[in-house]
Amino acid sequence: MPDSTWIHSGGAEAPKKSDLAFTWIKEHRETLIGALVIFCGAAIFSVWLFFHYSERRDAAWSSLFKAQQIGYSGNYGEASKMLDAIETSYRNTSALGFAKLTKGDLLYRQGQFKEAAAEYSAAKASEDIAPFALYNCGKALEAAADMAGAQANYKDFLAKYPDHFMAPEAHYSLARAYEMAGSPVEARTAYEKIALLYPDTSWSASAKARISPEPKAPAAK
Repeated sequence: MPDSTWIHSGGAEAPKKSDLAFTWIKEHRETLIGALVIFCGAAIFSVWLFFHYSERRDAAWSSLFKAQQIGYSGNYGEASKMLDAIETSYRNTSALGFAKLTKGDLLYRQGQFKEAAAEYSAAKASEDIAPFALYNCGKALEAAADMAGAQANYKDFLAKYPDHFMAPEAHYSLARAYEMAGSPVEARTAYEKIALLYPDTSWSASAKARISPEPKAPAAK
C-alpha cells in the first residue's frame, strides 16, 4: 500500500490527485476491468430490454386494435380468440387491461352479463382504466339483475373517483339500482343528492323528475 503522506519541510512534493488515481488504477486493474465489463453488459442489456419491450408493446396494441375492429363489427368469436392471445402473450404490457375491458364490452353486447362483469372486474387492476372497469362492472351486474353487486360497484366508484366526469352518471345508476331493488327511501336519497351536487344539469333535472310526486287524479264529480 503506497504511503500517501508527505513532509512539507525537506523538499518532498505532495503527490497530485491524478498520480494517486493512476496508481490506484494500476494496483486495481483487474477489479476495474471487471467492473467496466459488468457495467457495459448491464447497459447493453438495458438497451436491449427497452427495445424488446417497445416492440412487444407495439405488437400488443396493434393486435388489440385489430381485435376491437373485428369484435365491434360483430365477429365476436374471432375477436375473443385475439384478445385471449393478447392476455397470454402480452401479459406484461399496458394493453392487457384494455384487452380485458374490450372482452367485457363484447360479452355485454352478447347479453352475457355475468361473464362481462368478471372481465370488467379483472380490468380494475389497470390504473389507466380502473374507473371505467369499475363502473362497467356495475352496469353488467345491474343487467344481470344483481342489484346488490351493482350498488357495491357504483358506491366503490363514487368513493374512489368522486370528481370523475362519470360521477353524475354513477350517482344516477346507483339511485336506479336502489329503485329497482325495491328500496325507495335509498333511491330518493340518491336522487336528491344528484339534484344537490349537480344543479342546472340534465342529471339534476332527471333526478328531480324521479322524486317529484305523481299528480293526483282529479276527484270524481
